[in-house]
Amino acid sequence: MKKLLLSITFLLIATLNYSQNSKIKFGIQAGLNYSNFRGYDIPVQFEPVYSESPAFAFLGGLNFEYQIKEKWSLKLELNYERKSQKGDNNIEITDIDGFTKAYNFTSKKNYDYLVLPIMLKYNFTNKNSFYVNGGPFVGFLLKSNLTNDLQNIDGLNNDPVETTNLNNKIDFGLSIGLGKTIEINEKNAIFIEIRENLGLTNTSKNKVWGNGEAKTNSLNLIIGYSLN
Repeated sequence: MKKLLLSITFLLIATLNYSQNSKIKFGIQAGLNYSNFRGYDIPVQFEPVYSESPAFAFLGGLNFEYQIKEKWSLKLELNYERKSQKGDNNIEITDIDGFTKAYNFTSKKNYDYLVLPIMLKYNFTNKNSFYVNGGPFVGFLLKSNLTNDLQNIDGLNNDPVETTNLNNKIDFGLSIGLGKTIEINEKNAIFIEIRENLGLTNTSKNKVWGNGEAKTNSLNLIIGYSLN
């Protein structure tokens, strides 16, 4: 994956350096990711001791844009993106003397992806424009793990648990976003975008709660820079 990332990076840089076509833009972006997993329900009997909620994470990467027509363009990105989900846990431990104590702790599923969105973009005006874009994305799983904030208690610990081999390597879905471009000058611009990503494939090799599936779902807040 590292070789793939370096190869694409060099290709985009070469395109930027050698192309005199004003239709080509190249840039970088970073942002926040608010994500969870869907496609299953936690059984009612487990809800008093375990529940799940979305979690914040991060993303960052490169973008490449080619203008097709006056207000239409094709946009490709390569992002390193973490998708996470929190779990609230309640456990009870009884010691050798028969005393029971309850503990509350938070666990977190972390999935690190290399994500390639391919989107068609429409600008509502020619300059300083609001825009919409959308299209498919492909995610390549780099690693995943399960962490928690449980301190060492009677042999329990908070060491991360590697889960990469339990998950499928490819995630596929659809992205749609709404953004605003702010031109600094003829060559430079910044943009801010809110984007929804809906995974359509099962990320887990095994069945999850209720014989269901685990599909990604994330909301991005992205701030980027582009050079014409």
